[in-house]
Amino acid sequence: MTTLEIYKTRKDEIVKKTIELLPDALAGDRANRTFYFRVDEKGNLTVDYYYYADQIVLDDECFFTIEDYEIPTPEDYGYESFEEMDFDACGFSEQIANAIENQISLLES
Repeated sequence: MTTLEIYKTRKDEIVKKTIELLPDALAGDRANRTFYFRVDEKGNLTVDYYYYADQIVLDDECFFTIEDYEIPTPEDYGYESFEEMDFDACGFSEQIANAIENQISLLES
């Protein structure tokens, strides 16, 4: 299955797994976070992220980046910690889905 096919057929799964990862990914020092997926030989999809301060080369599996200056604080959304945040209700699912759609458009062109 190609990267494009995975984006198209497993978009909801990628969004869900990214949302589950956000509390841990956003905790800590301010730095860029770029989320990516991998599919193993058995078809299991995992989402993870790169944590970096400088520029990196992104491959086609990288679909969503939060720049260091874009990292929200829980207080921005009325929460006390990332662990208690409802990222879906705060609009992150839509942002991630839009980022995936953008990646699909890039891969189709």
